[in-house]
Amino acid sequence: MPTRRLHRKAPSLTAVTFAFVAVSALVVGFMLFFLMRERLQTYGRDNTATEIGVRAEGVQTALAHGLYDAWSRLKVLAQEVGADDTETIRTKLQTLVGEGNGLSWAGFAGLDGTIQASYADVMLGESVSATSWFRTGLSKPTAEDVRETVSTVSGQGRSRSSLIFAAPVRNADGQVRGVLSVRLDLSSATILLRDMARALDIDLVLIDSAGAVLMQTRGRAEDAPDLPSLQAARAGASMVTLERWPDGRSYFSAAVPEITYRDLPSLGWSLVARVPADLAVAPAEQLSRGMIFYLASFGLMLLLLTMIFVESFIRPFGVLARTTSKIADGAEVYPPDTNRTRELQMITAAIVRLQTRLHRH
Repeated sequence: MPTRRLHRKAPSLTAVTFAFVAVSALVVGFMLFFLMRERLQTYGRDNTATEIGVRAEGVQTALAHGLYDAWSRLKVLAQEVGADDTETIRTKLQTLVGEGNGLSWAGFAGLDGTIQASYADVMLGESVSATSWFRTGLSKPTAEDVRETVSTVSGQGRSRSSLIFAAPVRNADGQVRGVLSVRLDLSSATILLRDMARALDIDLVLIDSAGAVLMQTRGRAEDAPDLPSLQAARAGASMVTLERWPDGRSYFSAAVPEITYRDLPSLGWSLVARVPADLAVAPAEQLSRGMIFYLASFGLMLLLLTMIFVESFIRPFGVLARTTSKIADGAEVYPPDTNRTRELQMITAAIVRLQTRLHRH
């Protein structure tokens, strides 16, 4: 009787099999899930960091190409008007600005710095001899970003940024006779950057040579002057980093210095592009939800296969154990004849031989 109670307390082979398969499946499933999730998140972060750097460089190239278009037009015109009179120069300046391309003004200044011809006669007769772009433009082509204060309807002053491209004008003998300059309104560059930011799904910050923010597509970069990416941009260094902005969200940020293209002079501008860090782990989260479904489906299939295995190979041992117990109690029964496994055949045959010997005695 104590032996039977001990047998009843011990788990059955079927229960042990199901428990072993269930625990093994859970351990392997959890390890696979968290390992894949961690690997996918790491891959997503690395991939996002690489992508934001590539996108930032693409935006930098597009912006520099747009500026170079205006720059090349100025150089070509400066060579064409070397022998022209001021009225002809004025006509060509009218045509140049009238074509668009973001140019808001163009003018020709003599050696004394007085504007002798200009688009729509703006600044005609005024002196620009004190400007750095004029002094440099007498010897070589130059580019300079300038800030000026313009009056608004309310009577208050508003700071406006623009670019001045200047190049020397030489006569047939190669002597300098003046400086040709164009003003590029940054509104066209702003439109370009906003369109590209929208198309590439990124945020952009454009910083001038003095470290001031010229344009930003979202947020307020002025509220975060100590961010590593903005500091790198102001220092003229390139970097990609993960940082937290004033809005409380983490972003992958890429700083791209030197907005240059071919022989376009360096403006000292830098570009910072950012993308939310949440986007880096979003694919991993989506795949994780998919993995849960697949792991659950795998679990159900494993349960079904385990039930078939137990029914085919484990339950016959249970039947044999109960039959053997009855034989031990003196019942005239014989073990079932089964050919499921070799071990089951050997046990059955051994019990039959034992019964045969008992009957002889």
